[in-house]
Amino acid sequence: MLLGAAGAVITPSLGTFLAGFGYRNHGAEGVLDDLEVRVLWFQSEEAPSQAACIITADVIGFDNALASRLTEELSHTQSISPSAVLLAASHTHSGPQICANMLGVGVLDPVVVDQVCKAILRTAAEARRVLRPVRLYVGHSHLEGYAVNRRLIRDGRAVFAPNPSGSRDDEVTVIACREEDNANVRAILFHYTCHPTTMGDYRITSDYPGAARRYIEGALGTGAVAAFLPGCFGDVRPACTYVGGKTFRSGVPEDVHEFGTALGETVMQVISQRSLRSITPALGGEKIEVSLPLVHRPNAEELQQKLTSESPIQRAWARQIIAAGDRSEPRLTLQRLDLGRELTFIALGGEVCSDYGRLIKRLGAARTVLPVGYSNGLTAYIPSARMFAEGGYEVDESTLYYGLPAPFSPEIESHIITSVKSLLSQTVS
Repeated sequence: MLLGAAGAVITPSLGTFLAGFGYRNHGAEGVLDDLEVRVLWFQSEEAPSQAACIITADVIGFDNALASRLTEELSHTQSISPSAVLLAASHTHSGPQICANMLGVGVLDPVVVDQVCKAILRTAAEARRVLRPVRLYVGHSHLEGYAVNRRLIRDGRAVFAPNPSGSRDDEVTVIACREEDNANVRAILFHYTCHPTTMGDYRITSDYPGAARRYIEGALGTGAVAAFLPGCFGDVRPACTYVGGKTFRSGVPEDVHEFGTALGETVMQVISQRSLRSITPALGGEKIEVSLPLVHRPNAEELQQKLTSESPIQRAWARQIIAAGDRSEPRLTLQRLDLGRELTFIALGGEVCSDYGRLIKRLGAARTVLPVGYSNGLTAYIPSARMFAEGGYEVDESTLYYGLPAPFSPEIESHIITSVKSLLSQTVS
């Protein structure tokens, strides 16, 4: 297996509106740390046309149109199959808004979007130019006490509060790429499941994934590249709470440092383990789209009520629904990307909740199957079937911010899992 790895800074200028929180009303005032992109280009030694490109970036996400634009451009300029390109956003809530389908959570600046796209394309080309023979290994550990489920059930309904017994996934998965000639670590992919929402002020930051990445790259030295893969953390966030643990608080830079350092240390411990599993190289992949049924569509009277609402987000939502006039069902992009016979990624284009991630991991049998959320598009929050009876932000309110005509039907879980099983049933060559 050949690997090329490269990185670049994508920090926007001060004054850029930040994505993720609706309460912000002006642009960035400072930079806590840089936003960055990392590209890992994998290629077969025997068959150079067989390749896979994994791109990770400190952005809120890629909307479907932007993901298609980048994938098509990479396919054209680098001669890679679109199904072999994985775009993964860290989902930091302190970076620029580049998703055109999101409402009320940051103003999109086309200039910034263009700058991010150009940086990604340049970095991918650079990664392809520095190919070296490597061997792949995978290992696992756990990091507990830093992430918590944010859906607490009171009187049968979900409220936004810490739920230590709620669904989450504390597993840390590490893919190490070691150079064949000297066994030095050339690159690391590390996977964890927690929203990067530690910070929420007017400072630009890559949050805990960036802090972990910097720790790992510093610990490895020799120019090694570390890239974060987001899990299915739609309903999981950092465990920043006031004393007593019943209410969330805003994080501070020390929280970012402590979280990132703990994750980075865990990754380095995995790398040092002798129990790392060797991966037999095998590149392949496929992308499909899954229709997601809605419970209903708003009628003219409902839209008119929202147009005259006191809520700015409800008015913006109604205007967008009327302007779109689209009666089709929303679609979720799913991707299977194989790096080896024992290692497969399932990338999902939405804010997928943790139940899905845990289930997808169990579908792996003898393979390590990693669910990667916030990838190749950002359709909406994707609740699991059991969550619909509980309501809450992920089920109901979030649809406004994604410009959906209505909440999804509970049937979406069966549609998604059936499609994932079909992707996994295909033989890895």
